[in-house]
Amino acid sequence: MEDLELAGSLLEEEKWNLVIVKNGQIIFSSKERGVAPFFRAVRSMEKGLHNAAAADRIVGSAIAMLCLHARVAAIYAGTASQGAVDILRRQGVTVSSKNLVPYISNKAGTDLCPFEKLAQNSEDPAQLFSALEAILGGFENDAR
Repeated sequence: MEDLELAGSLLEEEKWNLVIVKNGQIIFSSKERGVAPFFRAVRSMEKGLHNAAAADRIVGSAIAMLCLHARVAAIYAGTASQGAVDILRRQGVTVSSKNLVPYISNKAGTDLCPFEKLAQNSEDPAQLFSALEAILGGFENDAR
């Protein structure tokens, strides 16, 4: 899994929060935190992510479902939730993680991350993508 190794090493060495590699080439990277950068990558190059490898600092269920929606082949996580790992492995996605946690918390550490909750309430990756588009889609132009 050469692409996965490259993505993971770039994530750790370059201090990026998201790196996506395909055929040995970086096709997307971001230092921005959260779900938004992965969502933007899927939104802008959905079919181009098919069989790519991704590395993300934090992989919860929402990122896992975005991987399935875009048909990402492999993902490395700095920290992954058990639910995300289960979702990905059930669908045949290669997953490696530095740290495994029961769930991803919100910033205050008082509850589940809102995107974890959203993923739990979504029946499939396409439904989650639509829900994220309703939430994050309007901020797309603001981020540029």
